[in-house]
Amino acid sequence: MRIAIIAPLFEAVPPQKYGGTERVIHFIVEELVRLGHDVTLYAAGGSQTSAKLIQCAPGCFRALNIPDGTPEVRNAYTAQLELAFSGVHEHDIVHVRHGTYSYQLAVLEANLGNQAVPVVWTDHNAIHQGDKPTSFKNMARLGIGLTGLSDSHRSTVPEANWLATIHHGLPANMLTPSEATPSYLAFLGRIAPEKGIMAAVRISEAGGFELKVAAKVDPSNRDFYESEVKPLFAQSKVDFIGEISETEKGPFLSGAIALIFPISWKEPFGLVMIEAMACGCPVIAFRMGSVPEIIEDGVTGFVVDTEEEAVEALRYVGSLDRKLIRQRFEERFTSTTMVQKYLEVYERVIQQANFMKEAREPAKNIAFQAVE
Repeated sequence: MRIAIIAPLFEAVPPQKYGGTERVIHFIVEELVRLGHDVTLYAAGGSQTSAKLIQCAPGCFRALNIPDGTPEVRNAYTAQLELAFSGVHEHDIVHVRHGTYSYQLAVLEANLGNQAVPVVWTDHNAIHQGDKPTSFKNMARLGIGLTGLSDSHRSTVPEANWLATIHHGLPANMLTPSEATPSYLAFLGRIAPEKGIMAAVRISEAGGFELKVAAKVDPSNRDFYESEVKPLFAQSKVDFIGEISETEKGPFLSGAIALIFPISWKEPFGLVMIEAMACGCPVIAFRMGSVPEIIEDGVTGFVVDTEEEAVEALRYVGSLDRKLIRQRFEERFTSTTMVQKYLEVYERVIQQANFMKEAREPAKNIAFQAVE
């Protein structure tokens, strides 16, 4: 199968550190190539891949310090889509995996009006805000189907043209349990109000545990960190490690009693949860977004509704079987499982496109004969 994967341009694929979307795209592309498919990755400069790479920007926008919403970003994304649909590189299907913007519609309309290359779209972000629901309605009119990262993700715009829910996955041996005596609570990812860092500190303090924080601070959250988070860290038992690499995540999560994931928004997936599971680390998470779909309460962690319930869960988290947690990761959240589900969607969409094309062809022939 000839597959085009269209990546965001804010980070390279894969990112060097933080960048969940680009990391998942990397896992998908590498697995597709391993399975023998002809994959073309449209991504930012500096990306590394086993597929054919089409660099659609001189470098990743984050490294170049180019903010979202600028004409430069808009022009680059437009050119990226136009190139993927131009016919310069032939594809059986195009899978777009970045945010949804109304200006992209003109490019999509031109493609579907001329070449009719089947398109699947996956937006990794919140999809119920701004003009995204309208964009999805227009995509449905054009026959473009969507995949959701969770049922919760889909539920925020239920009327969209959904094809499937496909949870994220990781390469089976990328993160594995290491020998360690769990002795602290872990917070991993990004420091932002919606990620619940303040709640994580309060939960660890109430439970009497040290909290190790391995997280980045985006420029957009720098004021929040300086004014609220940093003072709280100073007066609490917090070890702020900062952003960590892939190789550091295994030991970090293996040494944790639990990962604390007290989000306050409908997060579409939450990659850190399955990273923890891959290391056999239980997850204590708030019942928001995809959490109840990912965490099996009482098996791979605990799903709670309040900080008090999270503190109570700390009393029992040590009784969970860390080997079973790793086993459930292998059964549910590997990149092999994820990619197989995407391939099923691709095959279904291509078959439907071929059927529609064949249905149109006889009508054209009949009309031509009538003119003669």
